[in-house]
Amino acid sequence: MIAFILLLSILITLVYFLAIKPFNYWKERNVKTGRVIPVFGDNFGVIFGLESFIDQTRRMYNTLPNERYYGLYQFFLPALVIRTPDIIKKLCVKDFEYFLNRRNFAAEGTDVLFSKNLINLKGQSWKDMRSTLSPTFTSSKMKSMFVLICQNANLFTEHFLEKKEDLIEVEFKDSICRFTSDVIASCAFGLQVDSLKDRNNTFFKMGRQSLDFTSIRLKIAFCLFQLSPKLASILKVPIISKKVQDFFINLVKDTLRMREENNIKRPDVLGLLLDARKGQLNTKEDQEEEDGGFAVVKEQLEMKTSNIELTDLDIAAQAFIFFLAGFEGVATLICQTVYELAINPDVQKKLIDEIDENWPEDDKPSYNKVMNMTYLDMVVSEALRKWPNGILTDRVVTKEYTIEPELPGEKPLTLKEGSILLIPILGMHFDPKYFPNPEKFDPERFSPENKHNIDPYTYMPFGIGPRNCIGSRFALMEVKALLFYLFRHFEVVPIEKTEIPIKFNKNAFGFIPENGYPLGLKKRAIEK
Repeated sequence: MIAFILLLSILITLVYFLAIKPFNYWKERNVKTGRVIPVFGDNFGVIFGLESFIDQTRRMYNTLPNERYYGLYQFFLPALVIRTPDIIKKLCVKDFEYFLNRRNFAAEGTDVLFSKNLINLKGQSWKDMRSTLSPTFTSSKMKSMFVLICQNANLFTEHFLEKKEDLIEVEFKDSICRFTSDVIASCAFGLQVDSLKDRNNTFFKMGRQSLDFTSIRLKIAFCLFQLSPKLASILKVPIISKKVQDFFINLVKDTLRMREENNIKRPDVLGLLLDARKGQLNTKEDQEEEDGGFAVVKEQLEMKTSNIELTDLDIAAQAFIFFLAGFEGVATLICQTVYELAINPDVQKKLIDEIDENWPEDDKPSYNKVMNMTYLDMVVSEALRKWPNGILTDRVVTKEYTIEPELPGEKPLTLKEGSILLIPILGMHFDPKYFPNPEKFDPERFSPENKHNIDPYTYMPFGIGPRNCIGSRFALMEVKALLFYLFRHFEVVPIEKTEIPIKFNKNAFGFIPENGYPLGLKKRAIEK
């Protein structure tokens, strides 16, 4: 009997400390919470395929609509959801030094390309790397890559123009991923690839294998990092397979060695990073440059000549994250934009008219002309509102910080070092208070007459504050260049296989449709 009582006491104690006490964290700090499911926290629906990551993020934002912030749990880890423009601005911009870092989702020593890239670097290491890399992504550097992107956009349209059919049925995600893969091969690594013809080339295959957002392995890896980062590090669960990592590391090392030995200069990402390593990268940017569109983010740290030692592995890590963003993220954005244009023919007609008006007589588009076309920018800006690359972002408290009360019932909330903030960007983009009739694809929100009414802290497709996306100009340039070429030669229309509305895969991270993007390309009769 004594042994039974002792065993029961131990069991009750374990249950309390493992399944009850961790979920009292926000209650003890007088912070409201949404639903709390022991062990799983807010992740129950995502883990068991009951809701998608997209649905979770929108629900997260709408859970307590009258609060500036509230608490939730990602498994046992407490996190604070911040959800109003004022508090986002204060915490992520004005008081950025207290929220300098982002969470890691890769085990140290396992995913070297993840752990060493700009997204995962911490503190001063991040500041130094960001300041060093910033000159690589200014508009003047983008101009030098614009020609390379246009070459790939022209190859893309020519591939379909060569087909005899007047209506060509296309699975857009596969085709667009091949375009973005070729762009990154050219603009980042100096490789010439035509993935629409050479369909099994190694570069494209490695890109496909690098980050499959529908894989169970990736889902387990991300969940394990939320459940226990220490356990994930011990188990060395990789986000990227070793085969893919070795391919990109060796590709970068071999390319850098060849360029240095032969004194080869090329205006691509590796060339610019090589200049940064040598301290030869120009940090002076013309302040009169046009910014390239409403969605482009501003650099908030001083650009400077490198004072850090950029190793081959450092360069490989930065080139790889640039590849991931430019391959999958940009491909998804292009697909969603083209899909919206296909099901909104009135919007597509306006865009086609503007493209025809701006198409150059020598068939050689200029960077400034394309990047600053009014209606094209409106279309892309609205696509980024409905389908932002960053659905959710986070920050880690680096110094103890107190949020002072402003609303009735609030009390001072002290956040300890290591605390997690979550910013549900997608939820804010669909808040009718900021974007009326948010389900509608309406580029007029971003017209010259209307865009000034948008609070910048309600529109964050490339993140917010100094840790925003460093590659926003490149992403916008890639999207706009392809749309410019595509709609010069084709109309895009729904076909029998096109889903309206589109259904997204609940087991995927991000906007991954269950049945792809089947659409039709109709050749246009162009008057010269």
